[in-house]
Amino acid sequence: MLDLVTIFLGACFVSYAVAAVMPNWRWLLGMTLAVGVLLYAGWYRQWIELLLPHAWEGPGNGLGGALVLLITHSFFIGVVVRGSTLVLGLWGLRRRYVVAICVAGLVMAPVIVTVTPRFVTFPVARIECAHPPASLNREIEGSYRPQLACKPL
Repeated sequence: MLDLVTIFLGACFVSYAVAAVMPNWRWLLGMTLAVGVLLYAGWYRQWIELLLPHAWEGPGNGLGGALVLLITHSFFIGVVVRGSTLVLGLWGLRRRYVVAICVAGLVMAPVIVTVTPRFVTFPVARIECAHPPASLNREIEGSYRPQLACKPL
């Protein structure tokens, strides 16, 4: 039986390779539209059910979502890399360099998915108030008016 790391890396490499092996821009555009429609329509659930039978039940729900995220990011990176290599190839870059860029792009998908959360998560904003909490319950002239002088850290 396959372990989770093998399933995740295999899905990453296959979805990247689908985009990276397109022979010209028409194929790349057609495949991008087809995969985009499949991902948008939710048909990825059947594919994941073949790999992880209980991916959408209980604690496995996060695994299914993570696998969908990895597949989507890997395919998108493949489209970007292949699109850029098609343009560079038209500008006269040698074929061996184009192939080397596509192979090097294969490493980008797992790296971006594992490193990106460090950069996109923001610390929780803390608010520091000048008055102690007891001053919030004070009634001034019969109406509730909190005396707050708050500033973000």
